[in-house]
Amino acid sequence: MKAPDTIPATVALLTLNAAATLPECLEALRNFQEIIVCDGNSTDRTQDIAREYGATVVNQYDTEEPNVPCAIDKAAVRERAFAAATLDWRFFMDADDALSKETVEEIRRIVTDPNPTHFVWRMPTRIFIDSREILHEATYPSYQTRLVHKKIGAHFKGPVHDRLIWDEKKFPIGTMQTRYDFHWDKDRVENLRHYLDRYIAREIQTLEFGTVRNFLYWGVWFRLRVIAGYILWRIPRMYLRFGFKDSMPLWIEMETVRYHVALFFKGIMSYIRSRLWCEVLVGTMQGKDINRILFNIAVRPFEAYGRVLDIGGGKDASYWRYLSTRRWFRKTILDIDPSVSPDITADLEKDDLSQTNHFDTALLFNVLEHLHQRPLVLSRIRRTLKGDGVLIGVVPFLVAVHPDPHDYARMTAEELHILLSEAGFSRITIEPVGRGPIMASFYQSEFLWPRLLKLVILPIVFTLDAVIVRLRPAWRDKFPLSYMFVAR
Repeated sequence: MKAPDTIPATVALLTLNAAATLPECLEALRNFQEIIVCDGNSTDRTQDIAREYGATVVNQYDTEEPNVPCAIDKAAVRERAFAAATLDWRFFMDADDALSKETVEEIRRIVTDPNPTHFVWRMPTRIFIDSREILHEATYPSYQTRLVHKKIGAHFKGPVHDRLIWDEKKFPIGTMQTRYDFHWDKDRVENLRHYLDRYIAREIQTLEFGTVRNFLYWGVWFRLRVIAGYILWRIPRMYLRFGFKDSMPLWIEMETVRYHVALFFKGIMSYIRSRLWCEVLVGTMQGKDINRILFNIAVRPFEAYGRVLDIGGGKDASYWRYLSTRRWFRKTILDIDPSVSPDITADLEKDDLSQTNHFDTALLFNVLEHLHQRPLVLSRIRRTLKGDGVLIGVVPFLVAVHPDPHDYARMTAEELHILLSEAGFSRITIEPVGRGPIMASFYQSEFLWPRLLKLVILPIVFTLDAVIVRLRPAWRDKFPLSYMFVAR
């Protein structure tokens, strides 16, 4: 039972195996009326500790799978935590941070004011390294928006570094006097490079520039401006003005510069690799046929989420480099061939699966043509999926006979729809993978052409098909190399 003088605000935390730091964090929040701990099914005492402090525990995802990370899905999980709040004022933070008494009292004054001057507040930040306050840092003064009122309709954005978005003209922001403290322990400092490298990988994995204009502004101009700002102004100005004694160590500042330099170069490479011409160039030089290249591009919009059953893909299937894995996933590989060391060795034409209503996603890429009992296999896959589970697959159409160990059929979109419907799927989407009649013709003889010559021919093929499909749009669907299907 909370005391009568509790602070009428919700504090929302994200946790995953945070038992070491959570008690100190929650101790500072004892006077808040509501605490929401949004947890990734921790296997340490995180949830027990949260309940001991009277917090409400909610799962980050609808699963009982243990130790589920949200490292590249932060905004969505923050939204889930806020959705559980019952009070108008909301404050969000992380479990390895702790509020000072002064900050708690300032929040109390704001949220109990019947006529607050602002409905959204930012806080100046400061950093402690192993309990020593860093008085000067290259980004100071730095602010983070942490306290908001429900009425402003704010929402979170950003898969890695989440931030609040709202109508800033309608609801101008206020600045709190007390600070939000970040405490860096010895382990984090000693492993700072590894810590930053993980964030670089996450940023690149979720990078989406979209247009060339956005790429040039955010990927090139903005990033260069940040790097130049650190090197030419922020860092030298800080040390010239305040010296080194109470300032952030130079090597840490240079690690921050390295972080932005890495994002600059890796961001450019990520953007180039996402272009169609680059995929075709690199894939062709690697010996991939155009059907495989276009198939890899086609799977990009789809997500392998939750418990994933990968059927027939082997250990190192190339399509995993293209599938989205923004939310959590756990992969289970099923294959008929024990030499690929699958998690489950089974022949779905003969063996049923013991898991029922278990998987969130099933992948079936270039497998159906090798099966004689296709309706039976699809029915077994449907039974192993959860009610809202999804089957994502590809089946080739204009391809050479390729036994593995058998090759039984080529299926049109109409036949695929019937098979999936009879297996119990009701929401079915089937899309052709291809470009048009010229691409279909080229593909039949592609194996005859040297790689360098293909690089000369393919631009002509793409151009001719673009013209033909513009004149006859239906012809693109008439000449598929493969079909991509999604069924629920």
